Amino acid sequence: MDSQRLQEFFDSVALIIGEPNVSRHSSSGGLEGPSGSTAYGDPFASPMSHEPSGAVRPKSVDEVREIVRLANQYVIPLWTVSRGKNLGYGGSAPVVKGTVVLDLHRMNTIVEINEEYGYAIVEPGVSFFDLYEEIQRRGLKLWPSVPAIGWGSVLGNTTERGFGYTPLGDHAQAQCGMEVVLPNGELLRTGMGAMEGSQLFALYKGPIWVQFSYLKSIYHSSLGSRIDSDIILVPLLGIVTKIGIQMIPAPEAYATVEVDVPQESDLVALVSILSDLMRRSVILNSPSIANIFRIALTSRVASVQGKVQGYMKPHSYVPYDVLEEIRVEQKWGFWRAYFSLYSQVELLPGLLQTTRRAFNAIPGATMKWREFPGTPGESITTATIKEEEIPHSGIPTLAPLAILNSRQKPGSHIDYSPLFPPSGRELYEWYLKAKQRTVDAKFDFFADFHVFPRHVIGIELIIYTDEEAESVDQLMRHVIHDAAEMGYTAYRTHLDYMDEVASHFNFNGGALKQFTTKLKEFLDPRGILSPGKSGIWPSGRSSVNSKPRM
Repeated sequence: MDSQRLQEFFDSVALIIGEPNVSRHSSSGGLEGPSGSTAYGDPFASPMSHEPSGAVRPKSVDEVREIVRLANQYVIPLWTVSRGKNLGYGGSAPVVKGTVVLDLHRMNTIVEINEEYGYAIVEPGVSFFDLYEEIQRRGLKLWPSVPAIGWGSVLGNTTERGFGYTPLGDHAQAQCGMEVVLPNGELLRTGMGAMEGSQLFALYKGPIWVQFSYLKSIYHSSLGSRIDSDIILVPLLGIVTKIGIQMIPAPEAYATVEVDVPQESDLVALVSILSDLMRRSVILNSPSIANIFRIALTSRVASVQGKVQGYMKPHSYVPYDVLEEIRVEQKWGFWRAYFSLYSQVELLPGLLQTTRRAFNAIPGATMKWREFPGTPGESITTATIKEEEIPHSGIPTLAPLAILNSRQKPGSHIDYSPLFPPSGRELYEWYLKAKQRTVDAKFDFFADFHVFPRHVIGIELIIYTDEEAESVDQLMRHVIHDAAEMGYTAYRTHLDYMDEVASHFNFNGGALKQFTTKLKEFLDPRGILSPGKSGIWPSGRSSVNSKPRM
């Protein structure tokens, strides 16, 4: 990138948003990260360089639009982040080294919270903590869905297909209505928000049926399509500046449940029963599953920590005979599922009985729960529940950050997040292969599996140190390749592997990528917005290693 042109861009942006809101280098200006740094980029070590050239921090939609117009004028690529907290997937780093970060964390207005209909409309800088605390301040009977770590952006998490732990924890499905700045600086709203004065921005996604004239020019034919909020979810097509997110009403009765199963092979039955109970609407939220390593690592039992910590160092892992010894001593399962039950007062006893009966089918399974039976006509308050290990009641936490330093301080982590059918068989087959790959590479397999009615996200969270960055990169490439050979791929991935994961979508010669590339070229002909995001590149580039066409 031409340095003079870059400085002219920064000069022009500074006239709009003020010099204090422009970072002419990447070393400062971002929100504080896990090690206290305010630098932009991936907070964790990576074999590839994704260092941005600086950042700009607008406060309003109009400022975003002006910045986008200037980026087009000076041909400066922008990488959009809401708060830059995408840990395990790249943080605030861009795919392409030298890209300018468009940091939206100063846009932090909660536009609306509607208790009656159960939704909020927020800007990109609103964190899960912000939304939760505002609900508590107003005394509203709503439970927002929050992910494991609550300091991220509601909007950013949703557009990355992130999820939380209440019955509306699939945030992309709970999303309704968006305001979007297009790559040319134009502003639009999706769904019912496209109507001036609409009262259904966050209540009805659409669709409305229209004719895409640009698709005629691409395909030389007439093609009807539909616009709804989902088409703009991919950040490479626009900059989302407002989003509607739906929430559940606080329930009358509530129970948070843990189910332990003793054998490694019990994962199959555990997943099968969980997904079946979800399809029958007995379990309404997404259960998460931990393995014995994760259970031991996060345990507060001093004797367990003493046994584990001796192995928590670079180029080492906790042997499975040690983990089995811990499991037997503590009477834990090899796997533990976490979920909750939400209902009216009269229904909760029946839900608990039904759930307990279902897991009796697994020999040695144990189920324990913390029950809040409630009072008819009254809502359970989160103040009554207090903070939970898994935020099933929507109380945000930062507690999981502590595991980053369990191997060595400062520590790092990366996630591989493949998708599977919900029987448990496919997940278990992949898990055995990935576990062996992980042990051979001298890392611990940390399971963070998430069950949905019709799919499972089998997240492997790998904790590592800077000196192990090359080893973890090799491990990631192995598990990604193994899953692809079995017919599975990730639902999202770290910057280093976006091109590789995108290559898995190869039906009919990669027709989907060809289509999204043409869409990208039409909407963003200069390749300004998030080049390389999700493996989609501007015209003239095909990967992070290819040269841009100027």
